[in-house]
Amino acid sequence: MQTLIYEGKIEPEAAPLTLDYRPKLLRKEAKNTPEAEFEVIVFVGRVRVQVTTSVVDEQLASDLYFAAWDVARTFVETAGFIRGIPYSVSLDRVILPNGEVRGYVFGDRSLAAMHDFTEDDLEDLSDISLVDLKCGLILSDLLMTLGKAHYSPTACGRVADSLARLISPDARRTEQWSNLRRALRVDEAYVRSLSEVSKASRHGDRVEVDAATNQETAHRAWALVGRYLRYRLNGELDPESFPLLEG
Repeated sequence: MQTLIYEGKIEPEAAPLTLDYRPKLLRKEAKNTPEAEFEVIVFVGRVRVQVTTSVVDEQLASDLYFAAWDVARTFVETAGFIRGIPYSVSLDRVILPNGEVRGYVFGDRSLAAMHDFTEDDLEDLSDISLVDLKCGLILSDLLMTLGKAHYSPTACGRVADSLARLISPDARRTEQWSNLRRALRVDEAYVRSLSEVSKASRHGDRVEVDAATNQETAHRAWALVGRYLRYRLNGELDPESFPLLEG
C-alpha cells in the first residue's frame, strides 16, 4: 500500500481549529480508480488528509485531490456547524509516496477560456460588479462551480435565472428568458440545459451529477456570463464575434 498526503489550511485563521477526532473512511471515486482509505487530521488551523491505496501514480494523485478536499471540507464544516463558525478548507500541496512535494491550485483554466476578458479588463468589470450587487453575486455563484463541492449544478441554474432577471427585470418571466436568449445569442436548448441540471438540487434533492456533465454545465454558465458582461459593456453583441450558441 502507498500513501498520498494532501495538506492545507483552514480559515478563519483568527479561530484556529483543532479536532481530536481523526475520521477514517473508504471511498472509491470511479470504476478505473482503486478503493482508498482517507484519514483527516486537523490541528491548529491546518488540515492533513492521508490517502492510502494500492497503487499511486501522478494521474491518481490529481484524481484524488478533489476527493481529499471533499472529505476534509465535510469534516471541518461539521465542526463549523457545532461552533457556528463558517470554516473553509483549502488544500495547497500533495506529498507523493516518494517524498516529492507538489503545489496545487484548485481551478480550471478551460472555464476562463469561455470568455474573451483579460487582466486589462479588470477595471471595467470591477466598475460593474462593485456597484451592481446583483451582478457581483452572479460572479460569486459562478466561482462556486469551483469553490464549493457538489454545488456546481445549483450555481449554474442560479446564474441563468439571475441573468434573465438582470437583462429585463420588469418583464414577465417568459419574456425574461426570451430577452436573455436574444441579447446573449443563445438558443432555448442551451439555456434550458442549465435549468434542467439544477432542478433537483435547487429543490433539495441532491442528485449526484457526473463530472463530465458538471464541467459542460459550468462551461455554459461561464460563457453566458462572459457574453452578458460584454453586452453590458458594449451593447448588442456582434454576430460574427459571438455566433449563436446552440444545444
